[in-house]
Amino acid sequence: YFDWLGAAIQGDFGESIRLQQPVSTVIGDRLGITVTLILLAFLIAAVTAIPLGILSAANEGKMSDSLSNAISLFGLSAPSFAIAILLLYVFAMLVPIFPVYGGGSGGLDTLWHLVLPAIALAAGIGAILMRLTRAAVLRELQGDAVTFARARGLSASVTRTLALRSALIPITTGAGLVLTFIIGSTIIVETVFSLPGLGSLLQQAVFFKDLPVVQALTLLIAAAIAVITILVDLSYLILDPRVRAKELGS
Repeated sequence: YFDWLGAAIQGDFGESIRLQQPVSTVIGDRLGITVTLILLAFLIAAVTAIPLGILSAANEGKMSDSLSNAISLFGLSAPSFAIAILLLYVFAMLVPIFPVYGGGSGGLDTLWHLVLPAIALAAGIGAILMRLTRAAVLRELQGDAVTFARARGLSASVTRTLALRSALIPITTGAGLVLTFIIGSTIIVETVFSLPGLGSLLQQAVFFKDLPVVQALTLLIAAAIAVITILVDLSYLILDPRVRAKELGS
């Protein structure tokens, strides 16, 4: 194991048993499409879920809140493969707007092929982020700082801005958690859409007992999750001046 780890640190993960190619070459050929899929799914989830969570918290108990909760419940209860199949049936068969499978020929064509997989990934993950955002903003709206601001006669827009600034840390934490979930969820979605990415590569490697590829992908996924966690923790220094003051004081 230590021989393998020493070589892996230098970028040598051995040779694929099934493909008879260096593992680093096999992963490099598929890395781009998976990274693009993850970033696109995260962008869709963040752009839709965070505003919906803020809107739901600001209108607690109203129709928009109930509608947002219903959307999040659907996203949480429906598995990603079911959403993927539903999207394929509606937008690739009934209304043939998007391609059915494959990663495209590069550039904009690849992005077009990744729209449906990204939406399938973002649906469930976005629901989690929306619930986390709603809970964080609601907690801050009911906090002492916002109550004091209201007592001083500040407008509703100002108090909501104060609540949102205070809720940035839990929202950022939730976004980092969502991003790590997306990394693990790509296997199912890439298999459904026949995407030549790392998720389908890992599934095939496990099926054919291609141990060098499984080891390399496991290490890569663990390293990616560790880096995301560190970046989320470092972002606290930017988002919250109290954390900066504490770090500088220590």
